[in-house]
Amino acid sequence: MATPALVGRLRSADVDHALRYYVPPVEYDTAEDTLRGSHLLVLAAEEGSGRRASAFALLRTVTAGQMTGLSPAMTLAQLADYDYLPDRGYVVLDWLGERRDGAVQAFDVGRLSHRLKKAGAFLVITSEPRPTLRRALPGHVVAWQSPDPTAIVDAYLGKEAISPLSPEDAARIRQRVTELGRPAEVVRLLERLSRSVEAALDEAERTAQRRVEDWFGETTSWTELLTVAALAFAYELPERTFEELHARLRQIDREEGLQPETAAPAPSPSGFQGRRGLHRDGGLITRREGTTLDMGLGDERRLVFVAASMREHVLRELYECDYRLWRPLRIWMHELAAVPDLDTRLQLALGVTLLARNRSAAGEARDLLRTWAAGRAAERFTAVSTVSFMAGDDVLAPVALRTVLDWSEGKGQNCAVTAAMALGGPLGIRYPTEAVRRLWHLSTRGKPVRVVAARSLGLLLCATEGDLQGAEAMLKRLLARLRHTLDGTVELRLSGYAIEAVLEVLTVRHLDRDEPMVAYLLRERPQVTSTVGALWGEVLRNLPHRGAGIDALRATLDAAANEPAEGGVVGRLGGAIRDELTPKECELLGRDLAWALRHPFDEADTYRPVVTALLSALAGTPARFLSR
Repeated sequence: MATPALVGRLRSADVDHALRYYVPPVEYDTAEDTLRGSHLLVLAAEEGSGRRASAFALLRTVTAGQMTGLSPAMTLAQLADYDYLPDRGYVVLDWLGERRDGAVQAFDVGRLSHRLKKAGAFLVITSEPRPTLRRALPGHVVAWQSPDPTAIVDAYLGKEAISPLSPEDAARIRQRVTELGRPAEVVRLLERLSRSVEAALDEAERTAQRRVEDWFGETTSWTELLTVAALAFAYELPERTFEELHARLRQIDREEGLQPETAAPAPSPSGFQGRRGLHRDGGLITRREGTTLDMGLGDERRLVFVAASMREHVLRELYECDYRLWRPLRIWMHELAAVPDLDTRLQLALGVTLLARNRSAAGEARDLLRTWAAGRAAERFTAVSTVSFMAGDDVLAPVALRTVLDWSEGKGQNCAVTAAMALGGPLGIRYPTEAVRRLWHLSTRGKPVRVVAARSLGLLLCATEGDLQGAEAMLKRLLARLRHTLDGTVELRLSGYAIEAVLEVLTVRHLDRDEPMVAYLLRERPQVTSTVGALWGEVLRNLPHRGAGIDALRATLDAAANEPAEGGVVGRLGGAIRDELTPKECELLGRDLAWALRHPFDEADTYRPVVTALLSALAGTPARFLSR
């Protein structure tokens, strides 16, 4: 289709084409009311947000006549002097604004609105959101937000003339447009759907990559390069937060004194420079608006790339830059890894993950992680977050595992603690066998390491809620490790560490329920009873830990208080514990349990049958209630 004329009489076909995928955003009704009331409306929004199509849609709603485009260079005075026709819609697209005194502008705005009302015409102006707009055109400005990109897709897919997509393809398209965000980018993707889903997605990715490559090939501004580099690692943060981080990067850059000779003068640390160039046509950065121009409450606006997929392409291009960029960038990234703000550290971790997808940059990512893993608590958390992101990538997951296993051997206490933390998260869920084996080994180390390792074992069990078969397999591996340790060592210290690790697993609370995870498993997957009973048996036969074990067992019994006493969860558990112990051990344990668990009983006697069932199963006798 030929490029439509935007000044002069607008063709109906051009307007129809602009509205072919239009979905009204939430501000539409407010904008319509403003336009009907004053006949003048200003839509303030970023380029590509759908403001042009919205102007056409609003004018079609309030008029039945022809639309006319006016020059974006016209001043308010010139617009007020224009001869308007009745029931005609007029539009000024991408208005350039003016610099006259605010009082003079306000006079011309009043005159313009009066002229439009008298003529029975309507005028919509679209413009970038500038602070002077609301002062110059009070009561006429509506801060325009982009519509939900998935709503645009749903409206498109709902048309009868469109061939239906499979649920999988529709989900892929929705995910991609969520990343694109801007309606203009969404429309371009939908245009390519007529060929095929793969063509649309591939072309969108190639477009983002070409745009990044073109920008890096053309930019000559060191300030803009630093801004793009900062955004690649401090992405989608509130704008004020980003400006503070960006200012710190520029300060480090000046202190290092490695700027190229052609660089522009260094900007003030308090100012965000290079914005106009970065937002120009072909630029990479845009804003995701979060607040309205009238200072309404809401999320603070954030700086993002034009398309989310650009972030990885930017990181690939950045790595091709030389030492002058990466020297200050590395110092800055190490500082970011230790900041108090959690969102900043998570974005840094995701940025390093995307960097690691570039094979040539894998060494850079590994060096960063090694430093953070040995650092302070916040830095260790950043390292754990990074390998957790890597665990979700089929290519990077093995790299993450090798990295963490390397931390656990001979790299010092901090690295070992970091490894234990990492193995209790997504990485351990992906590699459960290796995670249990290495965490078990770490649970025999010094106190800080073994405490974290034991907790990570508990978290791994909690993560198996949706995979009860996997939970059973983990408990069996844990029992095998415990028996191997108890049979193969003469050191009471190591035996005690092993029991403490198992006790942590047996007492860890379900993430969504007020009960131990093992109580949930005993009820939902009775097949685990023999394994859980064997683990409890080893804990309870260990005299130094019997008291702690009995206290912990009470929580499992509490969770089973409403279960049937005979043949229920507790009865099966008692039988499994009995199978693990000798008759003499059962007798001594039964005596200790009877003493420890007989008090207090609740008035409704809901707890006493559970204790009775456990002791009877342990003794191999019919259940008889304990006396008060």
